[in-house]
Amino acid sequence: MELEKIIKHRRNIKPQFFTSDVIPDQEIKDILESANWAPTHGFTEPWRFVVFSGSSRQDFATFQSDTYKSKVAPKSFQKIKYHKLLSKPLLASHIIAVVVKNTEHAKIPFLEEIVAVSCSVQNILLSAAKKNIAVHWSTGGVTYSDEMKIYLGFEKKDTILGFLYLGRSNDKINQKGNRRSGMENKIIWK
Repeated sequence: MELEKIIKHRRNIKPQFFTSDVIPDQEIKDILESANWAPTHGFTEPWRFVVFSGSSRQDFATFQSDTYKSKVAPKSFQKIKYHKLLSKPLLASHIIAVVVKNTEHAKIPFLEEIVAVSCSVQNILLSAAKKNIAVHWSTGGVTYSDEMKIYLGFEKKDTILGFLYLGRSNDKINQKGNRRSGMENKIIWK
């Protein structure tokens, strides 16, 4: 598949549309290798990934749902949200936590590190699309909490950008997309 077609046809597919197929770990490793080739200022390579598969998905699900329950005020507790946090990870073959390691580089603003990690995620998304692997980038629940950072093995100064849920899907992968407006409305020539 040529690059432009992959870019235009890549889609975010929610886990409820995943099949029960398990993606071979080697395919996940290949996808993560593409992430390592993102541009990075000063070669800081701030991207870090934590991969959940097999039974560790249940551990992740239990941690995030229990953390949500412990952090939310009883009157704000949403049973539906709790159950979604508990069940959604089990729909994916693999879950990849995306973390920005804060290198605290004197000459490189942290925003540039976030941008570098975002580029690495784009490499993951395109590589997955080429392999017909569905991906959903999720940032809900307790994603940004200090508890999650510690659970993943990082420091409070680091930043979680979300979780990539990966699976197989017979629907919507590589379908033609659309945009609300063309590029001519988004470019200013000087």
